[in-house]
Amino acid sequence: MPRDLLISFDADQTLFDFERILEEALITTASFLSHFSEKPVTPRCLQKIRCSLVKDMDPEGIRLLEVRRASFEQALKSRSDARELSEQALEVFKKIRFGDPYFYPHVKETLATLKRTYKTALITNGNSCPKSAGISHLFDFVVMAEDYPYKKPDPRLFNAMLSMAGISPDKLIHVGDSLEDDIAGANTIGATSVWFNPLYHQNSSSVLPDHSIACMRELPSLVAGYAAGDKFPVEPCE
Repeated sequence: MPRDLLISFDADQTLFDFERILEEALITTASFLSHFSEKPVTPRCLQKIRCSLVKDMDPEGIRLLEVRRASFEQALKSRSDARELSEQALEVFKKIRFGDPYFYPHVKETLATLKRTYKTALITNGNSCPKSAGISHLFDFVVMAEDYPYKKPDPRLFNAMLSMAGISPDKLIHVGDSLEDDIAGANTIGATSVWFNPLYHQNSSSVLPDHSIACMRELPSLVAGYAAGDKFPVEPCE
């Protein structure tokens, strides 16, 4: 079967549980920083500082790890060596954040199955690296929004991926967990959108996916239907 379809995936909360690994990274980093602070540093505090910093930054110039480092420095702002300690804290954070991810069920085998027949891509607004996750070999193309002056759902980011692949939007099937970023973005360019919804959330928005799946094991048969010229819903996996 010709590789005339591109199957693209979001990363965080689609391929793996980003929130879980981020929480673990922040807990460990907060513990490290607390050794150098008069008051305990909490993960919630670090997230609050990060959000505050992002609001004051040019969205086109944000480097995610630098924002993290700056948030650690801000947590120790009363110390003269805050910059140095923030760099050490960033290494603590990165060791866990980019360590072994918590993949959702059937992700790796689904990616491997699809890549044997179709072109595959990862397109993310975050900085989860497929290489550090051990899955870079499962993608033909990787698009990281922090390398561009725009992010999903901006059609320009999707178009950058399509240009790499030499594929038109009608040959793209995009899979993601975010209705706002992934589904709306895919719909806007005329691609086929697949909402990854493992917890069966109700969709109360005006954004309507073409398909919804609860686990990755459902995806190959859906894609095969498109490749054969059919468009039909698949049965949820048990």
